Parts: sequence; structure tokens; C-alpha cells
Amino acid sequence: MKKIIIVDDSKFFCALVEKQIIEQTPYGVITCNGLEEANVILARLERETIHACLVSYRLRDATDGESIELFRSRDIPTIVLISDITATLRNKFWQLRVVDYVIKHDKYVINEIIHTLARLERNPNNKIVIVEDSRTSAKMLQILLDVHQYDVMHFNDPKEALDYVKYHQDVKMVITDYNMPGMDGCELTRRLRRIYSKQELAILGMSGAGQTIMAANFLKHGADDFIIKQSFLAEEFYLRINSYLDSLNTYQELATAASYDFLTNVPNRRHFFEVVEAMHESALRHGTPVTCAMIDIDKFKSVNDKYGHSVGDAVLREVAQLIKSSVRKSDVVARFGGEEFCMYMTGMSEDHAGDYFDKLRQKISDAIIRAEEHSLRVTVSIGLCSKIEHDLNNMIEAADKSLYQAKETGRNRVIHHSKLIEAL
Repeated sequence: MKKIIIVDDSKFFCALVEKQIIEQTPYGVITCNGLEEANVILARLERETIHACLVSYRLRDATDGESIELFRSRDIPTIVLISDITATLRNKFWQLRVVDYVIKHDKYVINEIIHTLARLERNPNNKIVIVEDSRTSAKMLQILLDVHQYDVMHFNDPKEALDYVKYHQDVKMVITDYNMPGMDGCELTRRLRRIYSKQELAILGMSGAGQTIMAANFLKHGADDFIIKQSFLAEEFYLRINSYLDSLNTYQELATAASYDFLTNVPNRRHFFEVVEAMHESALRHGTPVTCAMIDIDKFKSVNDKYGHSVGDAVLREVAQLIKSSVRKSDVVARFGGEEFCMYMTGMSEDHAGDYFDKLRQKISDAIIRAEEHSLRVTVSIGLCSKIEHDLNNMIEAADKSLYQAKETGRNRVIHHSKLIEAL
């Protein structure tokens, strides 16, 4: 468990913040009341075990920010606690590259600390692309974003940036200058908006001072916001970045929750049809072989009855992961409900489907599933249909009939619909 170090000479404040961090985050807490204690703590802790620190600017044995310099010298993300702020202190904090400063008398300060700690945890998964041909400007932005632990990439060439973002859907934000060779920032923004909506990608435009019309141009072309390079404050920059990424992440989490099964983390039935119907139409047009499979865990009710629902849930998760680990990127797997999964595979002919799914069946039956104090094995029955139909539901129904036959004839087997027809 990573630790949060709190350094403040008020034991009451330390206890208050410690309680909230323990209740609301996955971190442990170490508190101390001065610079000398902080030195002792740092001497016995590995850097990798420290997530961040909250450090008071003024301590009894360090009245001029020495404690901040101590933690920053070890490259530990630092949030400064202070009772009042001046322009001189602001400049000092940003020169030390602190994550943020918070004013202690504000009643919302603990909530803000918790939010900041959470961002530091997830920001390595927030990829930001800087598109800027000025090394000085790019370096300044890189430094600011690195302090908050963002995953940052820089491109001098907007065309290269466009190609990268087009094929990397994990990019959350693009920060682009206007004046660049080959393509200006507004044109880059316009092209990106053809690919990604505002719910999928945030775009922040930049330009130099004196170009008052530029903000409107960027916004008209699809940017979310605009900043003037020479005049923005670090606080303003972070607030804008955090606001847009918080909104984007919240939207994507809600979209994922609507599309994915919460227990197994595979797509749900609704998402399956949204994605597969378009794939199915394309396969029909191009004559691409496809296979639809229905997979059901054998005697799953007896697992729940014997071991309890928590073990049953663990079995569902493990089987889902075994299926996911066996599919190609072009395949779609979904939980259809209960202990039943559906798979749709393009480019999978009838000749290959039998061998493929028999190996999957064997892989699942060989797996030892550990849940709570139990170790158990389960098997699955699989029904297949490789005869492409105009109506996707007809293929699913055919695979389901084959699944039923697999259950009726002994379970732990694969039956293809074409073999079922032959038998009839």
C-alpha cells in the first residue's frame, strides 16, 4: 500500500485529513509535525512507496518552505498547505514544481486534497498530445503536465500528430498551437473533430498575445477552450485541464457502465448488438465467413448452491477472462445474461471453428479457479453456427439450439449447427 505523508504542526488538522484519506482513498497515511521528523521518515521509506505528500509551508522548525524543498528534492509529488498566499510565494511554489497549493482555512480544502490525490493516481492513464513547433513553449507545457503525472507526447509536425491521434484512441486531450508549418492549429482541430466528438477527445487551442480573434476561430473549428501563451497562470492551466479531463472521464465511465457487464467486465447484450449488427452487414456484403457461438457454464446453479454466490461470481469472472484472452481484436464477446456468453467472429470459417472452440472448451475445463478458500474446476458447453444469415438473430438462435443439444448430450462439448442438421 502506497503512503501519503502529511507534515503539519497541527495534530488536529493531521488527524482530520488522515481520517478522510483513509476513508476515501486506497492509501495509508504517515503524519509528522516538523522537518526533523520528515527527514527521519524519508530516510526509512523507499521512494516507490510514497504516492504524494501534503506539506505545510511554515513549520516550527522550518518557517520558509524548507520542508517543501526536502520533498521536491526527492521528486515526490507535493501539495503545499498554507494559510495565505502572496505573489512571491506563488512564484516560489511553481518554481519548485509543486502539484498545487491549498489554503488551510477554506472549508473545502480536504475535498480538494482528496480530488487531487485521485487525479495523481489516474493521470498516468490520461494521455495528452502537445502539438507545438516551439521548443520553449513545448518544454514549458511538458513540465507543467509532468508535475501532475500525465502521460505526455510532443509533436512538432501537426500532420504527424493527426496520424498518431487518429490511430490511438487512448489520447484524451490535444493541446495545439496555431502557427505551425504545413497545417495550422484550427485546421488540425477541424480534422480531429471529424474523427472524435467532444465526449471522446478534448482540444485546447493556443496562440500568442495580440491575436484576439484566434479564440473564436479555434472554438468555431471545434476546440473546447483557448489560452494565450504569454499570459496564462499555472492555476488557470491546471483547472482547465482537470475540468475537461474530469468531464471526459466521467462521460466515458458512464458510457462503459452502459455498455459493459459490471461483474465480468465484458460487453453486455445491448453493446453486442450495437457493434455486431454493423459487422454482420459488412460480412454479408463482402462474403466474409463468420461464426457465432453461444457458451454456457455447465451446472452453474450447483456452484452457487454448494459454494455461495460470491464464489459463483468469481467463476463467472474467471470464465469471462479465459474467453477474452482467447479472442482476436476483431472478435466480439458479450455476456448475454446469467452464465451465458455469446461470441461473434469474422473470418472464422466452419472448418476452423470446431478446432478453435474445442481448444477454448479444453482451456476452460483445465483451469483451476480459486475463490475464497475454494479451488474448483468448471466446464462449458458450446453451440456454433457458421452459416451466415441475413438476420443476425437467426444465427444466434441456431447457435443456441446447438448449445441446447450440447447440454442434452452430456455437456462439456462443442456442437456445430451444421452437424445438428445432418443428424436430423
